[in-house]
Amino acid sequence: MGTSFLSWDDVTAYFMFADSPTLLILFAIVVGLICISLITSIKKHEDKAFKQHLKPLDHRKE
Repeated sequence: MGTSFLSWDDVTAYFMFADSPTLLILFAIVVGLICISLITSIKKHEDKAFKQHLKPLDHRKE
């Protein structure tokens, strides 16, 4: 498969954060904040786009 290690003893470097719960929690919080900010940004954009889409139709109500 073309791996860069020859035994399982060398694999520990690939899991350098697995033994640190603090870093795992920090990483999870950062990822959660990124997801929340992305969803918020998408919602703001969609609300603005929907309002602009309805503007040409507003003159028909009168």
